[in-house]
Amino acid sequence: MDHLRLRALTLVEMLADTGSLHQAARRMNTSQPALSVMLQEVERTLGGRLFERTRRGLVPTEMGVYLVRQARLILADLRRVQSEFDSTREGRSLLRVGVLPLVMLEVVPQALALLRHAVPGVQVEFREGAASELLAALSDGALDMVVGRMLPDFADSHDLDSAFLFAESFRIIAGRHHRLAARRRIPWPELQASQWIEAPHNTALHDFFVEAFLRRGLRPPQPIYRSASFYSCIAILRTSDCLMMVPHEVARHFAGQDAIRILSVSVGEASAPFSIVKRRSRATTRSAAAFEEALLQTVRGRR
Repeated sequence: MDHLRLRALTLVEMLADTGSLHQAARRMNTSQPALSVMLQEVERTLGGRLFERTRRGLVPTEMGVYLVRQARLILADLRRVQSEFDSTREGRSLLRVGVLPLVMLEVVPQALALLRHAVPGVQVEFREGAASELLAALSDGALDMVVGRMLPDFADSHDLDSAFLFAESFRIIAGRHHRLAARRRIPWPELQASQWIEAPHNTALHDFFVEAFLRRGLRPPQPIYRSASFYSCIAILRTSDCLMMVPHEVARHFAGQDAIRILSVSVGEASAPFSIVKRRSRATTRSAAAFEEALLQTVRGRR
């Protein structure tokens, strides 16, 4: 292993990206024969073929797929270290955070206000998306942490560590004008007979919506509207006679703006809590530690 050089790992990454020694040589500013020799040395060191030549170009073997993933992780961490040192010299630091959209409504903005006091020079880049996409990016070294759900597919990872943030609960909301908005008791059969809007595609929310009715022996209603964002859903809700099931954070945010009403209905909590997920193999920076503490402090203050 002492013969493996950083440049060899870069070559493996480039070949996986381009599928071509010619393209890799151009990107690495060297000759194709030199890279061909380097690839042979790496394969000889590891004792197996890493790439096979096909009509589509060079394709990683099973052993190659494993090395490509490890090479990406190592290079991502090294680039992150370089970025940390560059930022420190310039008096700032960079934090890359993956978030589910609903925590961007209130939890994260409030935590950022606390973070600015603790680390004034911090620069934060947010990436919003589905939990599976964000956890995969974290595993590959593209993110420093994820604020979201820890999915079962990633729970067995020895490298991912999750810290509980809050249990996700749900509410049923309606427009201010809705006939159920001021009711104190609302039977579930009446909810079943109502018209519904489906919030943004979200497996956990959709599954819980279905489960909430099935637990009460009722067939889940079919939504008549679907939208790509909570903001679009709220706009429809305010001008229709529909209901919508949303996470508590969403209900709280829009009710605070007097845009909707939260119905007096007990729904329950989800089985997947929100967590702060990090990689065990990555050293925690001062900025990451400060942001994690700011998130925990924010959640404690909201209880």
